[in-house]
Amino acid sequence: MKGKKRTNIVLTGMAGAGKSSVGIELARLLGLDFVDVDSLMEQDRNATLQEILETLGVSEFRKFEEKILCSMEYTNHVIATGGSAVYSEPGMNHLQADGLLVLLDVPLQVLRQRVGDYSSRGLVKMQQQSFSDLYAERIPLYRKHADLTIDCDDQSVAEICLLIRERVGTG
Repeated sequence: MKGKKRTNIVLTGMAGAGKSSVGIELARLLGLDFVDVDSLMEQDRNATLQEILETLGVSEFRKFEEKILCSMEYTNHVIATGGSAVYSEPGMNHLQADGLLVLLDVPLQVLRQRVGDYSSRGLVKMQQQSFSDLYAERIPLYRKHADLTIDCDDQSVAEICLLIRERVGTG
């Protein structure tokens, strides 16, 4: 596995960070295909993330997400992960074997505004956890796995994509 060229760009970050929006635009810009892990999960179960979460509960949802992550075999793709993918060490390692992990770093207050009422969003968190608690828990994990961190504060989707292209040396 060492020395293998990593052909994917894997976007990580909190709900509201813009992984899907940036992913679609970045794939277009770089001439790569795009895949959204949340969509793969929804297609697999023929249900929304929120419905899957309500059916499975947090623990089983994370196991299901890990199964999807570890089964992904893509090359030359931009991959948008779900915000909770970072809890799966095997999943993150699998993605990192073929991809450069890029953290879309967005300040908590901006994420709060973007996400708003997250009760129907499929946000994987313990019942008593606030959005701030979740952010504090996940940020160290995102940073641990990131090959590259992009500060997305006050940046448009287009600006973020150009910055990623510049930093990964693909144009």
